Amino acid sequence: MVEVLAEREVLPLYGQVIVQDVGTVDIPDWETGKERTVASEHAVLIATRPDHLGKVRIQVLRGNAHNLGFRVFHGELSVSSGRLTVGSVLAGQVVEVGAGCLGHVLVEIFVDPADLPERVTVVLENNLAGREPA
Repeated sequence: MVEVLAEREVLPLYGQVIVQDVGTVDIPDWETGKERTVASEHAVLIATRPDHLGKVRIQVLRGNAHNLGFRVFHGELSVSSGRLTVGSVLAGQVVEVGAGCLGHVLVEIFVDPADLPERVTVVLENNLAGREPA
């Protein structure tokens, strides 16, 4: 079963959106500018189409979803706040969702189309056994 946690269109200033632990200052830096994503322990930056081409649709789901586009990230984020901010922080256009647990959260990120994405889907895994719910 898939649960839609949030949806929003955002202006991707500088051609990027972010998934991050609320309040983190651990933001990754682009190395070459050609990466699809860059990640730190607490955040993932996702390359999108440039802001002058229009808004990007952000969707945050929980559960097992299929056919969401090209997968650009699969890994864990450390979430000490229990909440994630997703969207364009630079434009002040974000959604905030519960991570489902404290600690490490398994995250998959998909984009569509693969080049110059206009849609970014973030999938959070269901709570894992033994983890404290947020």
